[in-house]
Amino acid sequence: MKFGVLLLAALLAVQAAAENVSGTEHGRTVETVETIDGVPRHAIDIQNFRHSKIDITLDGKVDEAIWQRVTFYDEFIVAVPAKGSVGEYPTEMRVFATEQGLFVSAILYQPMDTLVQRLSVRDDFLDRDSFGFTIDASGEALVGYWFIVALGGSVQDGKLLPERNYQRDWDGPWIGKTAVREDGWSTEMFFPWSMMNMPEVEGTRKIGFVATRQVSHKNERYQWPGHPYSSARFLSALNEARVRGVQPVSQLAMIPFAAATADEANDDDEMRLGMDLAWKPSPRLEMTATLNPDFGSIEADDVVLNLTAFEVFFPEKRLFFLEGNEVFSAMPRNSTGNIQRITTNTDFASTSRRVYERDFIPTPISLVNTRRIGGTANQVSLADGVTPLRGQTDLPTDLLGAVKLTGGLGDMRYGVLGAFEDDVEWRGLDGAGREVDIDGDGRDFAVTRFLYEDIDVGRRSLGYLGTLVSGPQYDATVHSVDAHYTAPSGRLIADGQLIMSDADDEQGYGAIFDVLYAQGSNLRHKFELEYMDEEINFNDLGFLRRNNYANARYIFLYNQQRVSKHISNYRTTLVAEQQYNIDRGQVTNSGLYWRSSMVLPGRNTVRTAFAYLPERFEDIDSRGNGAYRAQQRGYADVGIATNAAHMFSYSASVGVLQEDLGDWTLNASAGVTIRPSDRVLIEFDVRYKKRRGWLVYQGGRNFGRYDGTEWQPSIDLNWFLAYNHQLRLSLQWAGVTAEENGFFAVPDGDGKLQSAPRTRNSHDFTVSLLTVQFRYRWEIAPLTDLFMVYNRGNSLPNQIDSSFGDLFSDVFDEPIIDSFVAKIRWRFGN
Repeated sequence: MKFGVLLLAALLAVQAAAENVSGTEHGRTVETVETIDGVPRHAIDIQNFRHSKIDITLDGKVDEAIWQRVTFYDEFIVAVPAKGSVGEYPTEMRVFATEQGLFVSAILYQPMDTLVQRLSVRDDFLDRDSFGFTIDASGEALVGYWFIVALGGSVQDGKLLPERNYQRDWDGPWIGKTAVREDGWSTEMFFPWSMMNMPEVEGTRKIGFVATRQVSHKNERYQWPGHPYSSARFLSALNEARVRGVQPVSQLAMIPFAAATADEANDDDEMRLGMDLAWKPSPRLEMTATLNPDFGSIEADDVVLNLTAFEVFFPEKRLFFLEGNEVFSAMPRNSTGNIQRITTNTDFASTSRRVYERDFIPTPISLVNTRRIGGTANQVSLADGVTPLRGQTDLPTDLLGAVKLTGGLGDMRYGVLGAFEDDVEWRGLDGAGREVDIDGDGRDFAVTRFLYEDIDVGRRSLGYLGTLVSGPQYDATVHSVDAHYTAPSGRLIADGQLIMSDADDEQGYGAIFDVLYAQGSNLRHKFELEYMDEEINFNDLGFLRRNNYANARYIFLYNQQRVSKHISNYRTTLVAEQQYNIDRGQVTNSGLYWRSSMVLPGRNTVRTAFAYLPERFEDIDSRGNGAYRAQQRGYADVGIATNAAHMFSYSASVGVLQEDLGDWTLNASAGVTIRPSDRVLIEFDVRYKKRRGWLVYQGGRNFGRYDGTEWQPSIDLNWFLAYNHQLRLSLQWAGVTAEENGFFAVPDGDGKLQSAPRTRNSHDFTVSLLTVQFRYRWEIAPLTDLFMVYNRGNSLPNQIDSSFGDLFSDVFDEPIIDSFVAKIRWRFGN
């Protein structure tokens, strides 16, 4: 009788538990927290062990005894393409915690002959088999950390901002290893708590997580939870992991470095010693500092041909300024990746050879563009008759040091950044042609950020961002207030910012307002408004393509996974835009843009783009000398990219663009990616333009009309001796020959360009730009590297009678950049 009562009680308990549980894995429960558009969000309990007792060798094999004591989970569904079904291949994922960090393993079952292994540099997205894990250590949906390890050992990492703003800027000291098995492959990963911001919590801690698996040969991405890429919520809709006994871990890390540079172009040899320091005594405070940093020569910017008055935006590549920079990002449009994702509605799939769209993509608007710090000097006084030598004004400025403080107090997050430049040292010629030194004081930079956030229901936040640049000629300050709202459903996101600048005692005002509304999982609307008055100027530390304008933009985004038997992953955007200058009320930018992409059988992707550009006024290229009326124009481009899984994958495009006076320019591009083995990657691209009626500024109120030819080839060769040993050769060149066939002037009072007398016998011109880098990198350990780098770069003066062959061969002679750098950095710390 007693036994029967106990048995009945046990059965009732099991039944009651089953009513609140969606599934059971290996004796442990997987609870459904909520369901979002048919996708369940789960909660699990994570076991906690003492770090000294686990006895794990991180080699990717998942063969230690501790793993057999841990529950495995396989709740993955196919998220890309958005099938919503269970993946074909099983995945056994295990996770447990210690007081030092989080351990994750996965056994990824798959036929051996279908495995795709390809090595790459850190943070490079390729079509290959991989496993990823994203952690929201605070559980507050404010900042996530994403990690991916690919079969073979190549890694990727970064931060995730609401809701799906992926950033690759951050590199963390974590470990990820892989191993091949007879039934597939496996991975082991370790994520130290010390590298993540997490608040102090009593009792059970809730951590957000998502796990992903890329199956290359199926062109599918499994995910748990399986939210499609176009879902309204992501960071706020991660799975929930509950764990006890985990508290924030303080961090102290020092990264001393030594760098030796032999600069042949400037006849200068230099030995530099310095140190980076990272100290996080608590979740409320983190300090990073750099002393006597060496920021140059390791990474090279792309060659960009720009003959307009508009500045080109270059992304930050220096580790010190990338880490922890999310607190200084006040608006979604601070990020080029976020702009590209919204404007083109891309899902960054690796189905076909990757080709990035370049035409008519808005540039960032940001109050903090850290490329200004240690960038080209803009406050150097020149003596009468002194002219800097070619290339001197493009040289970066050395930094003495920089310091950054970030943290949080309750619902308030804060950040402070300071940086100090060394003196400017240029070379020039005086009026008699003698070489002279040009010296000037460097600039000091400061940034302050406060952000209050209420995340109980949705997200409501209010922030302040201020900057200061103090230079030898003038000071520049900026103050701004920003506000943000995310609805609890994630379907409505609103962001706004008010800006006031004071540069050299000239004050200006501006505002930005964005609204993103997700009507459904495959249909979204974005509204963007900007107002920048005539005096606003925050380009001493920020980036603003122009001032004196008001702009409105509407973006319609739609995607459909399965259109027909032969068309999948159809994605399209329709953009309508209108812009006026404020002082004259002239339309300065206007257009309708339609972009679409679709995947055809065989993993081939077709992309199309069309635009109608109404009549407008061009008021910037004349450099303050009036505005000319540009005719209505058209634009079209069609491209195809083939299966990225093949040894050879190709891309090609052809298009036309109407110039401001009505002539048509032909655009074409072609490229090939060659992967003869998983250790070698060769990419070759070439872009071609046949220009007709190309307007180029000639000084004063004058413009020349040109017929020209432009070639831009590039090659990128990567050879991985092992996953952490890389040899890379990259070469980019831009060459132009242009023949003038008309000369015009902007009329007084603005209007249609008028014929004008030429200011000299010939206005023909050529351009030849080169960047070459040969680099060896040995990644000894996380954030511990040895670099050996050779850089060569040049910009030729005008050579009217030269052929393209001469322009290319001559650009290697007398370079303005010709240096060899050897650098080692070594991380010490917990």
